[in-house]
Amino acid sequence: MADLPEIPDRLEIAGTAFTRIESPESIACWSADGDHRPVSVLTEPADAPDRATLDLTATVLRRFDELADLALAYLRERLREPEHGLSADELATLDAAEPPAAEPAAVVWADGTWLLRFAESRLRLADPYGIGVLFEGTAPSGIEDLSHADLA
Repeated sequence: MADLPEIPDRLEIAGTAFTRIESPESIACWSADGDHRPVSVLTEPADAPDRATLDLTATVLRRFDELADLALAYLRERLREPEHGLSADELATLDAAEPPAAEPAAVVWADGTWLLRFAESRLRLADPYGIGVLFEGTAPSGIEDLSHADLA
């Protein structure tokens, strides 16, 4: 039988402590709430994150507010596309001074992509789990409709 990889219970990334949380055996997940910036790191198959994943997580931590603003601008632009089916009132929400989504949290995956999920939004498609912006590195690359997600 092959030896299982040594998976740490704690990680230190950019001065932020991450603690491994309970998850299925096939994945490893660490979570932190640094400076009210919730960030998680997930590897599948379960293993310690590699240097590239640690570096990306450090970038997300350091630039969290800037990347959240970038994600909001991306949402404001892309949600106008017809395939998202926003109503006239929802389209008006995109132009309001108040952001169309709030309470961002990041999940960084070991493949170099990550998701910034906004838990709160007045948009229908964000009900009940919020809405996500997918990133490749520091560039938004798509919108994740979480309205039918199974987050339980």
